[in-house]
Amino acid sequence: MLSFSKKKKYSNKDSHIECSICGNTKFVNMHKRKLARCSKCGSLERTRVIGMFIKKYNLVKQNTRVLHIAPEKGIADYLIEISGDNCTFVDLDPERYDNIKNIKKLDLCHDLEAISSESFDLIIHSHVMEHIPCNYTYVLYHLHRIMHANASMVCSIPFLPGFYDCCTSPKLTDEDKVHRFGQHDHVRRFGTTDLQMSLGKLYNLEDEYDMRNYFSEEDLTKYNIPEREWKGYTPSSVLCLKKEDFLLK
Repeated sequence: MLSFSKKKKYSNKDSHIECSICGNTKFVNMHKRKLARCSKCGSLERTRVIGMFIKKYNLVKQNTRVLHIAPEKGIADYLIEISGDNCTFVDLDPERYDNIKNIKKLDLCHDLEAISSESFDLIIHSHVMEHIPCNYTYVLYHLHRIMHANASMVCSIPFLPGFYDCCTSPKLTDEDKVHRFGQHDHVRRFGTTDLQMSLGKLYNLEDEYDMRNYFSEEDLTKYNIPEREWKGYTPSSVLCLKKEDFLLK
């Protein structure tokens, strides 16, 4: 994973805050999370961290071939501004994205094999892996395959307390899914207790995740990333992975 040394401790909790993607300074509540959503582009905590990784490591340039799965509007607009027609936006149900032009349908369980190897320089997805009703290793293998040798994948996967769990049976009710996976349209959960035995078998993952390994406390505060999300794997954790981080060769 990309990394750099920690900066000195920052403790000013009353600083000006802004969105790392669009620069907006106004935020609204998102369910029980106070001031979590940007009022302009709709970014959430994890979305802003994705934006921070993209900008910190200069992952998008004019000729960067981008694949953005289940695209967030704010990030999509930012990508288009830089890379234009080199951006490919996809989702299983593209009709849900009437605010994103030229979005295409892509079924991660059936369509990835048709994409040529090394087709993209950057792949972005946020809170997608918990929805797919097929083996997630199959999906991540093909996402790895279609990455260029120097490509990056920036992704957020909701990590929850406990152990890995998965069930794709149609007999599972929405109530069952909420209880087991945290949401009615999820089919799996990645637990923090055995993370190295699930996703950690596919990627080099840190035993102790800490956003301060990548960003200063000053920047995390500035871009409205709550301190509770800084340390430990959480639903807001973001991974910035290089192609060589994939362990299955």
